[in-house]
Amino acid sequence: MAGTAGVVAFNVHTKDEAISDCRHYTAQIRKLAGTPLAGTVIEAAKVDKQGVADGKTWEMLQTDQKKLSDLAQKNVPACDATSRSAAQKQESVAAASLKSLKSARRDVGTSAKAVLVSRDAKTLKDVRDALTAKAGQAKQLLDSSAGNVADDATRTALSQQIDAANGLIGNQQSKLVDLQQAAQTLDGAVNAVNASVQAKAVADAEAAQVAAQAPAEATQKRASARLKSSGSARGGSFGSGVRSSTTSTPQIHGFAGSAGEDHGPEGGHHDIMCFGPHDCLDRNGNQVDGNGNIISGN
Repeated sequence: MAGTAGVVAFNVHTKDEAISDCRHYTAQIRKLAGTPLAGTVIEAAKVDKQGVADGKTWEMLQTDQKKLSDLAQKNVPACDATSRSAAQKQESVAAASLKSLKSARRDVGTSAKAVLVSRDAKTLKDVRDALTAKAGQAKQLLDSSAGNVADDATRTALSQQIDAANGLIGNQQSKLVDLQQAAQTLDGAVNAVNASVQAKAVADAEAAQVAAQAPAEATQKRASARLKSSGSARGGSFGSGVRSSTTSTPQIHGFAGSAGEDHGPEGGHHDIMCFGPHDCLDRNGNQVDGNGNIISGN
């Protein structure tokens, strides 16, 4: 009887211990299932397959995430067995479930890091390729802008930035931030050259306009000078009855002088008709000045 009692007591103790351990494991399972995943996992989950250099890393993350989700939703043992063997079975299931959950979380974390590394590699490649294309376009602008800029210092600066960009492109150890900064700086140099090209085009257009206007202005000045010279030659009073005019349109001012007066070196009657201040004719059709002196005649 003592032996039987001892066996019973042992079985009860073993059962109780198994149930206690089972409940301990299930508590850890529930706690772990409710613990947020690492930030790297959350970040990697937002990356799509086209955003990584190696698509297999993305596929592995999807597989590990599904496994983890399935384990987190799996029912945990009740840990309420009435027999020692049943309690020990529940304990074993709970322990295995906890181990699997921990392993799945580790796998997801590892896969997430691989995705982020692959994402960064693709980003680096994309930025490097973009900078390569940008440097090529900048070189074309550098060549085509020779002699076409208002300030050639802008071309010198562009040439320097192209060389710096090509140096980073050829260095496989170049960091993403350096490549991005080089692209921004190159953009600034390109904009400066384009602005200088535009400034020269405007200046050239203005110079061409001035050059086109110069002959007309020169002709106008020569005409004005001749008019002033002619006015000086015909200056003086118009005599009695002559009205002067300052308009540019010729007007008849009427005859001036009186019959019987001698208005020229040849004598005779030279009544005058004026069409302007210095444009007069006598009755014989001779061109005379305002005083009746014959300038030219028939």
